[in-house]
Amino acid sequence: MNNLFNKNLFLRIFSLIVFIPLMILPIVISNYLLFIVYIFFNSIILYEIQLMKIKNEKKKLLFIYKILITYVFFMFILLRITGTISYINILELVIIIWLFDSFSFLGGKIIGGTKLMPSISSGKTQSGLLVGISVTLFSFSIYSFAINEFSIKYLFYICIILFFAFLGDVIASIIKRLSSIKDSGSIMPGHGGLLDRLDSFLGVFFFIGILESLS
Repeated sequence: MNNLFNKNLFLRIFSLIVFIPLMILPIVISNYLLFIVYIFFNSIILYEIQLMKIKNEKKKLLFIYKILITYVFFMFILLRITGTISYINILELVIIIWLFDSFSFLGGKIIGGTKLMPSISSGKTQSGLLVGISVTLFSFSIYSFAINEFSIKYLFYICIILFFAFLGDVIASIIKRLSSIKDSGSIMPGHGGLLDRLDSFLGVFFFIGILESLS
């Protein structure tokens, strides 16, 4: 427990207090602001990746990753500006991602136990993943009951979102491991770089973008 309540945790909380409004307010306030802020996010992440040192034969992976990230940001902006996805739906997705990420982190720190993928990410544990999934599903089960939309189909949709959130996190971890770094940057105290904060977001909205393109 002492390992949980340390300087790093308080830095993470401070970063979130600053970052959450910066991420959410543009979605609600103005499409113009949304465009500016999220293009700025995209640029920072691309810059973080550009600074990564990786062997020449694997640089193509970074190039492909940068293309996918740019696709996700532009698809996200397009979906919101065209009204294809409402800001309520976006906020729900963002909350799902944050609940999953936060409680996976807390569960791993408090319970500890077997590492999930020690060769890719030393910080992820099986207990953290189970806590993150359980808390998120429980929270949105209560939420769906409250708005009279509870169904097995809805929970299955949440599970798919969690899968792509986890996939986004894992892919970012693989890229960082290839570059022999722990964090993508230092712009967010306690979190590292912006990629470290938005890796799950990128995975989820890649899926949403493909889903909406096919519908």
